[in-house]
Amino acid sequence: MSDLKGKKLLLMGGSSAIPLAIRAKELGVHVIVTDYLVNSPVKKFADESYLVSTTDVEAVTVLARKLKVDGVFTAFTDWMLPYCRQICDNLNLPFYASAEQIDILTNKDKFKNKCTEHGLQVVKQYDFDVQGNRKKNHNIKYPVIVKPVDSEGGKGIYVCYTEKELKERYHDSLSFSRRKKVLVEEYMTGEQVSIFYTIQDGYVSLSAMSDCYKNKDQRGVASIPTALIFPSKYLSSFKNIEHPKVINLCNSLKIKNGVLFIQAFMHQGRVCIHEAGFRLIGAMVHKIIKEINKIDIVEMMIRHSLTGEMKGYPIKELDRPEFDQWACKLSPVARKGRIAKMKGFDRIATLKEVFDITHYHVEGDTITQIGTLDQMISRIFIKAETKNKFASVIEKVNTTIQVEDDKGANMLLDPFNPYSF
Repeated sequence: MSDLKGKKLLLMGGSSAIPLAIRAKELGVHVIVTDYLVNSPVKKFADESYLVSTTDVEAVTVLARKLKVDGVFTAFTDWMLPYCRQICDNLNLPFYASAEQIDILTNKDKFKNKCTEHGLQVVKQYDFDVQGNRKKNHNIKYPVIVKPVDSEGGKGIYVCYTEKELKERYHDSLSFSRRKKVLVEEYMTGEQVSIFYTIQDGYVSLSAMSDCYKNKDQRGVASIPTALIFPSKYLSSFKNIEHPKVINLCNSLKIKNGVLFIQAFMHQGRVCIHEAGFRLIGAMVHKIIKEINKIDIVEMMIRHSLTGEMKGYPIKELDRPEFDQWACKLSPVARKGRIAKMKGFDRIATLKEVFDITHYHVEGDTITQIGTLDQMISRIFIKAETKNKFASVIEKVNTTIQVEDDKGANMLLDPFNPYSF
């Protein structure tokens, strides 16, 4: 939009900021990037860039003041939010999230407590004494999940089947926590759902809800999402029972603008929440919302960072979480190893139902960890008007793409079954 042309936006760098840089430049914004990496990928998309760490609040503040920027922004990762918030405060620039909102919504234990206050069901949590206090530990029913209260991307999450495993993994999980705190939770086996909200001028709008399908071939680590299917078959029930409670939760935190996502399991017909994020989600669900409901959430967030207003799209009128088409984010997942060849992606890109492909690995990359989002090869976005057509396109994608290692062996784990929902 022309009213943003020439405004200066300082992006807190990292590869996750690439979609922000691209969209901001399309809007005529002058994009500046800073981080501590000389060859940071996002800097290729910037008008100018600097070698200043985003965690050095004072140095970034000085740089932003010198450059006379109109906004400072970050997204897709929790850990940078407090730094960006402080820098914006120092410069008297808008940022959608307050320090209190960030603290509660990026810490799994605090968010679960807030959910409980508002009558929302949460995943059962156990007290655990790593030294082996029997009074605390004897009530734990295995298997359990141990995870950091403040990590993301699946890092530091382990499934433990015995107390011995839990003791061993407890310290591994702790090493991924900035707060040096972990949670031990019931291992949930029910279906998973993801819920997405847009808040505009205090109006809390349910934008989308998906059923989440995961690959569970890897024992002992977090399972990796292979597909988000929209709309969720539980949408109507959620809107009637939990949605009003989420509105009350957001109002209690005095959220005026921003985007919120909630991750949950289905348990006895009810949503059972385990975590949330107050930011754009790395799963890029904003692409689906833009394609189906014609709402550009990334543009709205960029606009807010530059003007303090989240305008451009009337959410109350445009948000339709029911969707008028089937849609999904399909994520092929690979095992550890070096990627020698990626085939078939050019062919599926020609399918009219495939409206976007975002790659996270290229030939020559090495996958070194399991149980994290680093195993995702790409995110493939698909839409179709009928369920049968939708399933057939997913099957076509599954049978067309190939990822091979140096020996020509298949690296892909079992794909999402398009006839399982």
